[in-house]
Amino acid sequence: MVGKPRDAEPGRRTGLLRRVVPRIDAVITPQRLRIYPVLLIIAGAVGLIAGSLARTIDPGTQGAFLPDYLAHWTGGRLLLDGADNLYDPAVQSELQGRELRAEVPLAWFVSLPVVAALYAPLALIPYNLSGILWFVLNAALLWWCFLGLRFLAPRLFQNRRTTVLLCALAAPPTFEALGSGQDSAFVLAVWLIGIRLFTHGYPGWAGAVLGQGFTKPQLVLVIPLVLLAARSYKALAAFIVSVGAVAAASLALVGVDGIRQWTAALASPLYMTEVQEGQAWKMTGLPSLLQSLLPPEWGQAVAPVLTLISLPIGAAVLLTVLLRHGATADTATVLIATLATSLTFSPHLATYDAVLFVPVAVYLLDRWPHPGLRVAVVLAFVLMWLVAPLHLAAGMSPWLSALDAPWSALPLAAIWVASLRALRSELPARRPR
Repeated sequence: MVGKPRDAEPGRRTGLLRRVVPRIDAVITPQRLRIYPVLLIIAGAVGLIAGSLARTIDPGTQGAFLPDYLAHWTGGRLLLDGADNLYDPAVQSELQGRELRAEVPLAWFVSLPVVAALYAPLALIPYNLSGILWFVLNAALLWWCFLGLRFLAPRLFQNRRTTVLLCALAAPPTFEALGSGQDSAFVLAVWLIGIRLFTHGYPGWAGAVLGQGFTKPQLVLVIPLVLLAARSYKALAAFIVSVGAVAAASLALVGVDGIRQWTAALASPLYMTEVQEGQAWKMTGLPSLLQSLLPPEWGQAVAPVLTLISLPIGAAVLLTVLLRHGATADTATVLIATLATSLTFSPHLATYDAVLFVPVAVYLLDRWPHPGLRVAVVLAFVLMWLVAPLHLAAGMSPWLSALDAPWSALPLAAIWVASLRALRSELPARRPR
């Protein structure tokens, strides 16, 4: 029998994708993209309200209302009381139990000290009232960001404005950001404003705004490398100054010893166990997917390595494509690819921060709509909605443990690949200045 050529199997897989993707894409109709998001928004809103009421009434059993906001509120409160033990989990736990009058799981504040200062005014208010105020502000900022997507996708907004807004509101990261009380909307606003300033010819201001995203360092560390490769020196200088201001403010607030406590908290076994490993199922980045598929006993050794090498690997791929093919890409395309790379290879990208994929998907769908991209977006959407059910199913049997992996990382990575392909598209030359 004559053996098959070596490339026969890859060709068969490619052919299978070419048959399956159009069939899935045929199901993604405009009518379904309006009906299903509405149903999900209603169901999500009911669940969010019911869960929030239950947590407010009985935090001892249900957990804290807006648990991630509780961490930020705690940081602000401790900073007002004195920053000596800002990152001590025991001190934070004692404060949270006293404020909520119940023993609740620790919501550990591990952000930069300057973040605690930003939340300090809200920490002057009793927690539950402060949480309600933060929820309103957070929801308003998210809505403003979604409306601001118009400049990235003018054609989509002209023809499918309601559909785009419904899908963005129904996205799992939107509910996760609101329900947990996370500040992902702030970083989303930073990226959107920065991209818009770049496209309007203000690279210095854009770099300064993007530098404020250093409050979540893992989401902006690729930016200076791209600005350097693009020879956007004005933006790079402004970015460095802006990041320096954030770092200097943190240093002024807690001193050198406080900065050491912060870095020690991030490198501690408790952080690796409780956050990087314990919450891997809630992540959406490729490093988290890889970590979740490895044997548990490898966790302590693998997690720090992935944290160190994941972003450099993603940045290297992006810079290679940019330097070889990006000469024809406009500013927005370069920055969208930078954002997608930062998200895909982030060592810590929980579901709430995946809301930053919304502008990436909207931008690409507006300019390069094709079945593969549409299917990847819908698959990511569905898989993120299934995170909680799959996590519960995985807990029923060791044989189902693979269900606990963050599989949404795969379609999100496909969206990242689409952003790299966009850099090779022939567009009017318009690079950052």
